[in-house]
Amino acid sequence: MNKLQPILTNYSQFYRHIIASCVVLILVLSGVGCSLLKRGKEPVSTQPIPLTPVIWFSPSVTTAEMPYHDGCGEVRSLSLTHALVTSVPRKLAGVFTGVAAQSHADEPIASDGVVEVGVGVRRIELAVPKQTPGTYPAKVTVGIEMVFLAREGTLLFNKKFEGTGLGMVMVGEQPCQVEGLEAIVQDAIDSATNGLAQQIGQSAQILEYSAQRDTWVPVASRPRSSVEPSAAGLITSLPTVMEATEKPPQVVSSTTGSPAQLSFRAIIRDENGDLFLQPDESLTINIEVKNEGLGEAKDVMVIVEGKTDLAALFPSEVNLGMLQSGEIKRTSMTQRVTAAQEALHGELTLNLRTTSPVTSVPPPKVFSFGVKPRGINPALVPNVDNLPNSLAAFHQPKAIIISIGIGTFRDEQMPAVKYARHDAEVMAEYLRIIGGVPGERIRILLDRQALERDMEDVFEQWLRKWADRETVVYIFFAGRALVDGGTGAISLVPHDGTLSEAKQQLYPLARLQEALSRLPIRRAILMFDVSMDPSPGAGLADIPSPAWESPVSEVRKDVEMWMVGNRSLQEADPYDEGKHGLFTYHLLRGLQGLADVDRDGTVIAGELCTYARGQAALVAREQFGNKQDALCLPATGRGGMVRIHPLARGHNQKPGPIQKPPHLPADSSVAGPNPILIGP
Repeated sequence: MNKLQPILTNYSQFYRHIIASCVVLILVLSGVGCSLLKRGKEPVSTQPIPLTPVIWFSPSVTTAEMPYHDGCGEVRSLSLTHALVTSVPRKLAGVFTGVAAQSHADEPIASDGVVEVGVGVRRIELAVPKQTPGTYPAKVTVGIEMVFLAREGTLLFNKKFEGTGLGMVMVGEQPCQVEGLEAIVQDAIDSATNGLAQQIGQSAQILEYSAQRDTWVPVASRPRSSVEPSAAGLITSLPTVMEATEKPPQVVSSTTGSPAQLSFRAIIRDENGDLFLQPDESLTINIEVKNEGLGEAKDVMVIVEGKTDLAALFPSEVNLGMLQSGEIKRTSMTQRVTAAQEALHGELTLNLRTTSPVTSVPPPKVFSFGVKPRGINPALVPNVDNLPNSLAAFHQPKAIIISIGIGTFRDEQMPAVKYARHDAEVMAEYLRIIGGVPGERIRILLDRQALERDMEDVFEQWLRKWADRETVVYIFFAGRALVDGGTGAISLVPHDGTLSEAKQQLYPLARLQEALSRLPIRRAILMFDVSMDPSPGAGLADIPSPAWESPVSEVRKDVEMWMVGNRSLQEADPYDEGKHGLFTYHLLRGLQGLADVDRDGTVIAGELCTYARGQAALVAREQFGNKQDALCLPATGRGGMVRIHPLARGHNQKPGPIQKPPHLPADSSVAGPNPILIGP
């Protein structure tokens, strides 16, 4: 045993060294691991994104309340509006270089994009015994949805985040009053907005969008009747923009004084957005001039020059007056094209003039107008009766489809509507296949099946039995509608409808709106391809415009999307080449994937309506020589979370990478691509 003692001692010391080394190694590795984990939680960039978006709060925010039971068991309501409208701008101010809050009641203003904010889940978990003072735990959950829209309407970000607040509330000597709940609600809102702010700050699409800021083309302002400059913000209007090209700058006159530094942007939009001028089409020119120098600029004006017929569309001089240092002035002019088709091509040049000295001279803006191409061969029109494939990603087993097509009427005096029956059949099949909707949740009413009592039953009885909080309702109607001569109220004409004043069988649109407003549904997508007639006895000169827009549609803008193919008192065009109504044909083409303008792989409601509206207007003008104005409610940029509701898979291939031009002039409006007003 004595002989073994040295050996055991040596082994003991050896193992001690090994164990000690292992402990040190574990500590080092754990330290490195913790360091790596900490790094993983750090934001991608601590620098603010160089954008200044506008924050728009949807009606779900401005009317948001949370119910709870007070110390007497009575239901109370706590408003969230103030907490939301203060927390969101504060959190986003750390993400962007600047933000601006704006109400939907205001006109849109110029910005680098729009952040739309909506509220979803609102829940207070609080149990207070009746009339028992004390402190009690409370948990508040608030769900917030944020959408970032680029300045031209492209969807770049859409996320939801639930925030939680925990704390104690106190019920005092006055047992009905619960104190301390507001602070817990604020914590929940701050938690949700903080999480969304972090995600926005790390969004690759928004970062890429901001990196291309120098190549942007200025967004146009809404046309105004006056040509006087205004300090009001710019508004996105028509979808297509004429891009200006550069010419060598021209010398401007100068006088003694502090130098000014002028830059200006110009944008021209034609009414139907096809970049080709046509007789009786409106043409809008928008101008923005900025003085970035230290001195004032006096007698600033824009000179319009070019081919006689083109230059005659606008005043030869647009006076902007004096611009102080840092001041921006904007003006907008809209004129109706009256020249003959053969004269509507050539160049239009805009030059800036001032009598003050300037440090640099902005280059002229040159707009080129080409000759309109011939129409498309009807044989090349795609067949939309080829049904799309079913995709599990878009399945909505709790959706409801109501598709009505009335092309013939019991009253022989009522004009027929070509393709209405076929439109309803094909649209129902599209929606069924895309959404995987079970057959028992689909109602199709065609011609004789669509009497007034049938429409009343399906909208006011059958629909109510199937609807719940997860339901998305799809309603399609093709046929005729009557407009009330006194109010402009719209009524759908069933198969047994008549033009006789003595016995009108109609279904008022207001009844449909009321029926939908009573349902606990998630979304409602309504599509109308209708010809509009005046009610019997109404004078055409005095009849008001059809009242598609109403206070109800404004309040329901987060829930209901209305796609109206013909907003005016006229016949809706049939599209013989496509074997459908004109608007319906392009709705179906959009659902095939062509409406995915931002090429993110999904067709959303706003994109579908904007696509169908633009295409229908284009075909109506080019092939039929008339005007068919569609309507999308809620409109682009006016809020409405329903606009981002996914409908179908996109089928637009992504374009190749955009190569940045080797040299960008001081006025970045020249080099940028044309924006397209697409929405949600």
